[in-house]
Amino acid sequence: MLDRPDFQQALRYVFEEKIPFCRTLGLKLEVEDGAPRVHIARQDFMLGNTKLKVLHGGVTAAVLDSIAGVAIMLRMVEADPKPDLETQLREFAQLSTIDLRVDYLEPASAAAFVATATVTRLGTRIANVQMALTDDAGRCVATGAAAFSLRAPRG
Repeated sequence: MLDRPDFQQALRYVFEEKIPFCRTLGLKLEVEDGAPRVHIARQDFMLGNTKLKVLHGGVTAAVLDSIAGVAIMLRMVEADPKPDLETQLREFAQLSTIDLRVDYLEPASAAAFVATATVTRLGTRIANVQMALTDDAGRCVATGAAAFSLRAPRG
């Protein structure tokens, strides 16, 4: 499923267009060899420090949280591909962040950034992920760690 163009196109469409927050931030998803990368260009509304033109910490956290979710989705497809695209996408709707930690290493003052993520554990109920945000000069400006629930919350 990972190498199917229709799957990659659907995943990109959902991520970039159907999630309003990702669309507002202008996040662009790229998947190469099963590894996700999210590109983001700094915009004035994203600034936490307008004098230094540094990204707001919430934007950094949101980008890292978003890339973590995509990394888990891709790992889920790899571990247990569903028979059709609709079933696979429906399974992703069950994901939710239960813990997110961000370490801000440098002021995020570049014009563009790339987020990456690696799943360190994919269990039956919980997944763990390590993330990084680098600027357009290749400098790591933030790292993160997250835990996600793989099932829908009980109502």
